[in-house]
Amino acid sequence: MIAPRGTAGLQPPSVRNGHGVHASEHILDEFPMTSTYDVAVIGAGPNGLMAAAYLARAGLNTVVVERRQEIGGGLSTEECLFPGYYTNPHAFYHMMVDYMPVLRDFDLTGHGLYFVKPNAQCGALFSDGSSLLLCNQIEDTKDSIAKFSQADALGFGRIMRTWRKLVAEVVAPGTYVPALSPLDMIERFEATSMGREVLRLSEMSPVEIVEEVFGDDRVRALMLYVACMWGLDPHESGLGFMVPLMIDRAMNKAQCYGGSHKLAGSLSREILRAGGTVIDNAEVVRILVEGGRARGVELFDGRVIEARAVLSSLPPPLTFGRLMDAGEVPGEMAEVAESWDWDKWSFFTVSAVTEVAPHYECDDPWVDDALMVVMGFDSTNDVLAHFAAAINGELPERVGGHATVETRYDPTLARVPGHQVSFFQTHAPYAPEGGWDSQAPELANRLCGLWARHCPSLATQGIVMRSIETPVDIERRVSSMVRGSIKHGDYHPLQMGVFRPHDSCTAGRSPVGGLYLCGASSYPGGLVIGGPGYIAAASVVEDLDGDRWWELPAYVKRYAEQYAT
Repeated sequence: MIAPRGTAGLQPPSVRNGHGVHASEHILDEFPMTSTYDVAVIGAGPNGLMAAAYLARAGLNTVVVERRQEIGGGLSTEECLFPGYYTNPHAFYHMMVDYMPVLRDFDLTGHGLYFVKPNAQCGALFSDGSSLLLCNQIEDTKDSIAKFSQADALGFGRIMRTWRKLVAEVVAPGTYVPALSPLDMIERFEATSMGREVLRLSEMSPVEIVEEVFGDDRVRALMLYVACMWGLDPHESGLGFMVPLMIDRAMNKAQCYGGSHKLAGSLSREILRAGGTVIDNAEVVRILVEGGRARGVELFDGRVIEARAVLSSLPPPLTFGRLMDAGEVPGEMAEVAESWDWDKWSFFTVSAVTEVAPHYECDDPWVDDALMVVMGFDSTNDVLAHFAAAINGELPERVGGHATVETRYDPTLARVPGHQVSFFQTHAPYAPEGGWDSQAPELANRLCGLWARHCPSLATQGIVMRSIETPVDIERRVSSMVRGSIKHGDYHPLQMGVFRPHDSCTAGRSPVGGLYLCGASSYPGGLVIGGPGYIAAASVVEDLDGDRWWELPAYVKRYAEQYAT
């Protein structure tokens, strides 16, 4: 048995009942300080819950331990911003619902989980009153682009036929199998036309790809924004293969009806249905290691959970730098923990309750129905300056970002009929000069001013309530998002692919025996795509001789046969 640190004499809290008797006198013998499981998962974020759902159904006694009192991590739907109103402060846009295996392997609709995917996906508003609209249906998008450039409209149709095939056959299915080494990737991908295109694009930066494909500057501006908004540096090469994915996904976003937390709740019910356990308000303070192998975890109150396998959904600086003694951490992982790069930027969000649905004054009324509306950028240079400011730790001279009316497709989020819940979000550094206490109100006013210029109803009928969330607030709410890093670490070539988080961590396994990595800092990355948890679960089942009850989806199997075997 592994002994917890600093728990000598630790007793359960003493609670006096109505008869003047301490409740602890009756429950003391039943309060377990040590429990044993096959698998302990650190963190009840999306990947931790997904991995646990697979493992629990595989016959492995599984427990998930979560620091917060609310499970889900970024899958949060919270009332705390406005009493009687609900908002999704982090993961709102679900971009991979048509690919995530977990949505195929579990009947989550039985728990009330549904997604809404409108055709009008992403609008862009320009200062002259013109607009551009990206739709799920390519022909509708071509019609909108044709207002600016007939050549770009025709070119968009041609390139999307290639890019959607590239996403469907290579990039998306590759999300759910372990990463290849660079040499293996080049060898396999050189053998197919789609693979060669992935390699070609990988050597280009997002701005180079956008300028190669599109001619009109306003079309370029929107394409560059949606390609980079989740973490790609517009000028950095090495990850260009993600540009087709991001632009395609900008036209395939879905909203979780009833709030993003519905996904977390549905996964937790599957864990419980299979005999697993989910414990909230249970912060892990140490990963227990014996003989170079993880043997369990210790909680903040001294309880110990012994396990044959430990899965951490936390980033390397927390897993290896905070939860393990220095002498237990392999040298390469100590270096990763020390040098890990957090996201280049985070998000600054203004959430608002309005009396009426925002109506945008522009040349296309369909923009009102778009799931996301981008504004503040009239040119590629405006977009480049926007991201450059965030990367340099500055607030932009010209504000811009994207807005969403959360209640347009989900009326359950507002308790007062007719009232709407919306947010306006922009990219921002973690620590701007002067700090957020002084900068946040001014930036919020500037964003709301831009919003009202395009949507006069906000100025005339007004915002009933508003709330501000800075990158610092993100970290306070979800501590694993250090410096507001929603992806648990930057997207650059040395922190992607097999190097996420290190090339010694393959298929979710770490250099420490019995310790697996399943969070957004592991391959393939964050944004609730389900890859890290899915890949790690397969490795744990294999190593612990569990029941591998699920099969790879057909599209993943085809990719694996072509590129990964």
